[in-house]
Amino acid sequence: MIEIVNVSKKFRIWEDRSRDLKETTINFLRGKKRSFREIWALQKINLEIEEGETVAFIGENGSGKSTLLKVLAGIYSPDEGKIVARGRISTLLELGVGFHPDLTGEENVYLNGAMLGFDHAEMRERIDEIVSFSEIGNFIYSPIRTYSSGMLMRLGFSVATCVDPDILLVDEILAVGDEAFQQKCFGRMAGFKASGKTIIIVSHSMDLVERFCDRVILLQGGRSVADGDPGWVVGQYHALLLSTGRLQGLPPSMDEVEPPQESSGSTEESFTEESSVPMEEPEAVMSSEPSEERPTEETSVPIEEPYVPPPPGAVIREMVLLNSKGVQKERFRSGEAVAVRIVVESLDDAEPAMAIGIVRSDLSPVYGITTLIDRVRPRRLKDNYYSILCRFPSPNLLPGKYIVRGHCGDSATGTKLYDTVEKKLTILGETAEFGFCRLQHSWEETQNGPAGIRKS
Repeated sequence: MIEIVNVSKKFRIWEDRSRDLKETTINFLRGKKRSFREIWALQKINLEIEEGETVAFIGENGSGKSTLLKVLAGIYSPDEGKIVARGRISTLLELGVGFHPDLTGEENVYLNGAMLGFDHAEMRERIDEIVSFSEIGNFIYSPIRTYSSGMLMRLGFSVATCVDPDILLVDEILAVGDEAFQQKCFGRMAGFKASGKTIIIVSHSMDLVERFCDRVILLQGGRSVADGDPGWVVGQYHALLLSTGRLQGLPPSMDEVEPPQESSGSTEESFTEESSVPMEEPEAVMSSEPSEERPTEETSVPIEEPYVPPPPGAVIREMVLLNSKGVQKERFRSGEAVAVRIVVESLDDAEPAMAIGIVRSDLSPVYGITTLIDRVRPRRLKDNYYSILCRFPSPNLLPGKYIVRGHCGDSATGTKLYDTVEKKLTILGETAEFGFCRLQHSWEETQNGPAGIRKS
């Protein structure tokens, strides 16, 4: 277990630097003091990481992720607070950290082993496995300075993971390797995770974070601002980037040709009430040449305007999965209560209908229900917002990965689908049963044999 208690870390940024020894001496004799400003990279961090957890630190550049990892590794000492860690810690923070460029790869392996607390005999037992996993062959006998960045990363990862640590700290370094070696690294880390090791990573790959980690911690300005289920925290991170304007929509593909417009609005603006007013079609650009000089075939072909779909009548603004205590999460035990909360904004002043569908990861349908079928109405909030909560007290889904889909549509006919949002749902547990759900059943002995079977 790792316990982080009220940890803060600051750095000094010197405002002026002496260019040489002469200038330094003159400033000293004149009594001129160098000015600096302090930057708090970490502020009042309080966390507990349980044994066997796989945790990711995410956040913008400069949020304190790598600093916190280095404090955990013992590279930095906290200016305030304390850290209590139980178990051997192995780190993979920066490319080539702990390697001496003039020593061979083999000598650096023994050197790194000594830094991790292993003697020469123990590292000699592991050297073959390290070389084999790193795939650098006879380069192990060459100086480190002759290695490529990929070879250096392979050797560093091999040493960090072959010493069987209790806690593994990994920075974004895994992005350096080629795809084949990345898969190999992830395979080894998955083995660590399955064996109950504690893994703490820093990554900007949200797909990796959601797929691999049990818990995600979002840092902003050196503080922990969100901590919990990967899907929910990644959503908070994306909301943070959107609020700061750093996360923009994807540009249109090169195949798409948009008509000329006087002004362009954002996707969000297209969902405002004004968007319900049909836009005037852009006027065609006329040639200044006389029309009779233009070929007849060209002038006879009408200009086909691209189809612009009408704006939706409603959009889903929020959809979350909750446990019985109202805590957002995406991982539930088999049989544990699940609730789905949906918040919809009506754009046409009409009450929307809502639906919930559950499918397996292979998109096989499991269950679906709508407010129209159950004849229930959502609660109206202010500003044309509607909310509803659907509870599944005991869903009895078998362990596996599912997708919960939230839909909103028109409540008048129930035939128009306006918007859809998906959330990942993982049901934890072990079972030898197969299918989608667990049905209540019982086995009984029977006295009826073949003679008791009715023949048609």
